[in-house]
Amino acid sequence: MTLTTLALMLLGTAMCAAHNVSGTITCDGTGVPGVAVSDGYEIVLTDANGYYAMSSSKLNGYVFYTLPGGYEPMLADGFNPQFWAMLDTRDITVDETHDFTLKRVDNDRHTVIFAADTHLARRNSDRAYFKKGLIASLNDEVERASGTPIYSVLLGDLTWDVFWTQNNYNLSDFMYDMAHFNYPMTLWPVIGNHDHDPSVPAGPDTDIESVAAWREIVCPNYYSFNLGKVHYVVLDDIQYLNIAYDDETYSEGVAGSRNYRGVITNEQMQWLRKDLALVDYSTPVVVCLHIPAWSINSNFSFSPRLDNTYTLCSLLNKYEQAHIVSGHNHCNYTAAPAAYPHVTEHNVAATCGSLWQSAVFTGHHVCQDGSPAGYMRWTINDDDLQWTFKAIHEGERQMRLYDMNTVRDYYRTNTTMRGILHDYPSRVDFGKIGDNELMVNVFSYAPGWRVTISEGNDIIPCQRVYTEDPFHTLAYDVACYSTYGNYSYYYATTPTTHLFKAQATTATEPVTVRVVDTFGNVYLQTISRPHKYSINMERDERILTPGDVNADGEINIADVNTVIDFLISSRYTCPLILADCNADNEVNIADVNLIINLIINSSKLLCE
Repeated sequence: MTLTTLALMLLGTAMCAAHNVSGTITCDGTGVPGVAVSDGYEIVLTDANGYYAMSSSKLNGYVFYTLPGGYEPMLADGFNPQFWAMLDTRDITVDETHDFTLKRVDNDRHTVIFAADTHLARRNSDRAYFKKGLIASLNDEVERASGTPIYSVLLGDLTWDVFWTQNNYNLSDFMYDMAHFNYPMTLWPVIGNHDHDPSVPAGPDTDIESVAAWREIVCPNYYSFNLGKVHYVVLDDIQYLNIAYDDETYSEGVAGSRNYRGVITNEQMQWLRKDLALVDYSTPVVVCLHIPAWSINSNFSFSPRLDNTYTLCSLLNKYEQAHIVSGHNHCNYTAAPAAYPHVTEHNVAATCGSLWQSAVFTGHHVCQDGSPAGYMRWTINDDDLQWTFKAIHEGERQMRLYDMNTVRDYYRTNTTMRGILHDYPSRVDFGKIGDNELMVNVFSYAPGWRVTISEGNDIIPCQRVYTEDPFHTLAYDVACYSTYGNYSYYYATTPTTHLFKAQATTATEPVTVRVVDTFGNVYLQTISRPHKYSINMERDERILTPGDVNADGEINIADVNTVIDFLISSRYTCPLILADCNADNEVNIADVNLIINLIINSSKLLCE
């Protein structure tokens, strides 16, 4: 035996002795090599036999693996991924073993549902609304996926911290409810500011101690996983402070003001660099946060929301496509900062709407920006990622149209509305606008989308505006004020970044709006005028199908004839934006061919 061989043997023995956390990752009884395993600080890879071993500081108290593409984790209660384990002890001198089992699945094609801000608290019938709303929608999504693997990410504020003690509803109750409600797919949770333990007083260890309940009951507060060819990362971007102020009193179970900083801690950033070092730059990366990295202002420009937004985006911008998906704001917007051309952030409206308040008052689940309570549906095929907004209670509706003449009349004459404008003078007074204005709320508008508005057959100019959504005013503000003589700013209508207005020439011509999204999907909606302004106004809006040129509810030879008649005679017998079926801003033979293809494909489906 040479001295070199002896030295290597002794080094190997010393390294093994230092390994205090180890185990295997297997699938069908066989070890899975190359799987990343972490304690939130260190990352090691499984060997050829699926064995891992690490020297852990045990500071986080858990170990987890990064799910490799082509696999799924074992589930508890049908939804809870078992990709992690609490450590047996924090004593670093004690060795412990944690084994994990995977199951193989082809998930290069998959669907991910991104939903945010459930705010369950056992109040205002929120759990019943949740079950009838999001849970029912997720069951529909499973059916829609038709066997394609489908997963979900909840982007934080699963619960509502102040009610953990007050209403006896905490993280354990949330997890129990998900099992009881038969949550129908794998759930990857993100921690929100309202998921931190409010009983932890301010001090040097507040942030780490306030996530202990989450880590013990739900999962690690930061981790990663792969689905198919996409790498997903979950981060905790809340540094919990919970400072108590002398002039404030707090309810039972709450030690302070529950305040926090929006920042990704240094330990997470160091871990993230190690995690991403294992990911090729050609791999799509999706980072899931609660607090968004970017804010959008009244000029539709972006500013950093986190203390280290620039650091995060500089790291992500190295990838060919990187996305951030976030919640917290209870509204929809897309941030595409020019300095980081490979990074796009998608802020997702809340599933609770206005914290369930509009549902209580009017039965309508609406966010403060006018977006319906909803979620984003992402469909992934290898490295091709596409997404669309889905309203929970309103089908595939992507917009809401306003005849501002009737909105103006309501603001001028309704006693409750006049009281609101008097008591809250900063509110937008639509009673002061001129004649024949139109407005449309495009719920998940993103830069690069095309919005076209037509009055009758004529296309009229439109522009993006920053103002309040009139429907949410009815759904919450008016209803609450009429009951109590006031309303809470916490739930009230806020200015919206996805409203468009246009100036019509008449008060009676119908209005049609066409929206074309990032992927060329066309959405059409129309109203007759005058179009009433009421809590049930959406019943009088019609969602149209591209290709249904004559708007009779069917795509057939009559639609072909309508376009051909226009091409031959230039006669307007329908709005031009309906005749322009492929939304290329021209009516030509390509539109005729598109309708014919739609008819043929529809016939094939009927035959099948």
